[in-house]
Amino acid sequence: MNKNNRIIVIILAVLFITTTIGVIVNQRYAADRKALLEATEIAVRESGQEVARLNMTVLGSMKTVEFTARLKSSLMEKPKEHTYTGIAFADLFTAAGISLEEKQRVLVYSVDGYVVPLSIKEIKEFDNIYLVYKDNGNYLGSYEEADGQGPYMIVIRGDRFSQRWAKYVCELDVQ
Repeated sequence: MNKNNRIIVIILAVLFITTTIGVIVNQRYAADRKALLEATEIAVRESGQEVARLNMTVLGSMKTVEFTARLKSSLMEKPKEHTYTGIAFADLFTAAGISLEEKQRVLVYSVDGYVVPLSIKEIKEFDNIYLVYKDNGNYLGSYEEADGQGPYMIVIRGDRFSQRWAKYVCELDVQ
């Protein structure tokens, strides 16, 4: 085997090993997130350290808001108005015992790997961001359901095209 072939084989072996390790790590991470969804819990973290888990019991004891927002999806010809039921996003951190003062952002993680960064400024805006659990009076379907979006979803009313809305929310990390 000549030198070039040996280099190619070594590079392929390193790529294979790296990919295998990535898949194994991701499977564990995805399983943890899926377990959160199945338990209808949201892990709340502060700089990566879990400080609370919010579930329907906790959320049900908080002040809920019913509001309308227009969902625009690439699958739709035109935006569709929905009536959502949820909780003001900033209130979640109070319930978890986390102050947003001197923080910069919150990362919203979904079970499907989607991540939405939200600035503290936009979180504190009145009537802007909500964690919702009902759409038009019905609980959001689960990840396994064809039209499922939940059990929790982030709705950003100030996002004109719904591009930063997040379905299947399972984790919030305040940074």
